[in-house]
Amino acid sequence: MSFQDLEAGRGLVSSRRDLISGKQDATQAVASGIFQINTAVSSFHRLVNTLGTPKDTAELREKLHKTRQYIGELVKDTSARLKEASETDHHSGISPSKKIADAKLAKDFQAVLREFQKAQRLAAERETAYTPFVPRPTR
Repeated sequence: MSFQDLEAGRGLVSSRRDLISGKQDATQAVASGIFQINTAVSSFHRLVNTLGTPKDTAELREKLHKTRQYIGELVKDTSARLKEASETDHHSGISPSKKIADAKLAKDFQAVLREFQKAQRLAAERETAYTPFVPRPTR
């Protein structure tokens, strides 16, 4: 954007089309966030499945903890973006297809959160049931 654009009144949002496409970017950001959460939950689940095996080490548990924190950050960020996108859906002039897409994203977000909660419960059960494997020193 140039100085001439600003003088002519063409700011960050110069038309309704730009406003709608900007909100489309918010919808894309939510979709991307859900994808990232889903991928991280799959990794978390793989780590949980390793608990109680000879690969269950202190390092694995640390990685499990860091992955849990990372997912929490993604959830917080994606939740805020989803809230922002759904608030814009209440304005007049927003297409029904965008409202439907945002509703589907909200449903997908809830589904991935349920999967994460199930994985967390399983992790808590296994973390208390098993102790990390500590290799014995060889002489």
